[in-house]
Amino acid sequence: MKKILLYSLISFLFIGCKKFDQANINQNAPENVNPQFLLSNVLAEGSNNQAYWGWHAGSLLAQHSSNLEFLPVDRYNLGSNEGLWTETYRLMKDLKDIKDSEQGNDAYSAVADILTAHQASLLTDLWTNVPYFDALKGQSEANFTPAFDQQELIYTAEGGILDLLKKAVITLQSTTEKIDGDIMYQGNLNQWIAFANSLRVRYLLRISGKVDVSAEMQSIVDNGAIFQSGMQEAVVPYLSASPNQWVIFTEREGRFVDVRMSKTAEDIFAPLNDPRLKHYYKPTVNSTPTNEEYNGIPNGLSRQNQNSYNLSDVSLLGSYLRDEPDAVKAAFMTYAELQFCLAEAAHKGIISGMASTYYQNGIQASFNHLGLTMPSGYLSQVSVPLGSGTDLEQIMTQKWIASFMNGYEAWFDFRRTGFPVLTIPQDNLNNDVFPVRYAYPSTEQAVNGLNYSSAVGAIGGDNYNSKGWWEQ
Repeated sequence: MKKILLYSLISFLFIGCKKFDQANINQNAPENVNPQFLLSNVLAEGSNNQAYWGWHAGSLLAQHSSNLEFLPVDRYNLGSNEGLWTETYRLMKDLKDIKDSEQGNDAYSAVADILTAHQASLLTDLWTNVPYFDALKGQSEANFTPAFDQQELIYTAEGGILDLLKKAVITLQSTTEKIDGDIMYQGNLNQWIAFANSLRVRYLLRISGKVDVSAEMQSIVDNGAIFQSGMQEAVVPYLSASPNQWVIFTEREGRFVDVRMSKTAEDIFAPLNDPRLKHYYKPTVNSTPTNEEYNGIPNGLSRQNQNSYNLSDVSLLGSYLRDEPDAVKAAFMTYAELQFCLAEAAHKGIISGMASTYYQNGIQASFNHLGLTMPSGYLSQVSVPLGSGTDLEQIMTQKWIASFMNGYEAWFDFRRTGFPVLTIPQDNLNNDVFPVRYAYPSTEQAVNGLNYSSAVGAIGGDNYNSKGWWEQ
């Protein structure tokens, strides 16, 4: 981790240039930073983005949590999230530098492509059409005003998300090269193959409403080179020592107490005997040792309407999110998520196999990921077994529970399937419509105006409700 910290400083001082601003290019930057430092940095910062934005926005949009201090996203005033936009492109620039490094090799390039695919999906699923194919050619080709590419092409074209992942797998299966700086898998390329193929399942399922993905997904499953257990999932743990601690552990108390259990979470957990409830949330202040209560508050309330609630009767989030510096696992993708993806795919006939088997595996994997024991009889509770005509809702609801704090994944799933059923916040600022994207950062209009205007016209307006290709 000392290497990560050292490189974080190097990257900030030398290579952290903004994507389109030629004036920010440091002509004195080292041309060939060792790819191991770049890889460590991308893994540390990329995984941290997953966890931090899961806390700050993803969990609010998916209604795992609710906010008391008028965090605008909870009332569907999403803004542009320019910080995440800029950070994601910066990480993609680091990944390009890994591929271009004279000290790199085929294994580094394949791993960089896997992580590039992940970052590209984040960009297009949060903003819809974005600069992708020409986005990082500022220094090499003096193109500081790249076009915005269609989401369909970003996912399906040569050099796009799915193509990068497929080719990375082929490369890693044949190479004898090694990598260093891998703080996630310690250089185990078989684990990277499993991660890449598991991401392929995620993204194929995401676009399955627009493209027939059955043959490709079935081939991936039949091959078996996907996550086979929680030991392979793509997570980067925080550390007990500063400054590599979970950010909320180091924040002021107000940042923690302003985030509460949502009413949606209360309703979803109510019929279940589920220990994950006590892990994700605390009993209310007014609880007693013999009568613990877990209550939520609706999302997106105005301050006036929040004042009608006794906050001593509203649950805080779990102590592991505040009291422990290294209890949070920053996840790119978990084994539980993969199993729920396969359950949905089997339910829809995209792949063969029993949806119920994948579904039960996903539930068990979620408990294992959290270090909890699934109660005996959990799978036989009335609302848990499949077969009652609501299978998709049940699969997505259990996936929602398992996706707590995993970036924006639960929000993406809701946008795609409509499950679990969420409630429009009564005091929302988006005309009673669930948002589906951030606005473009204002810098795009300022420095890339023509391409910005073209993109806005293509998606139907730079507002929170313009749907991307896979969800139309």
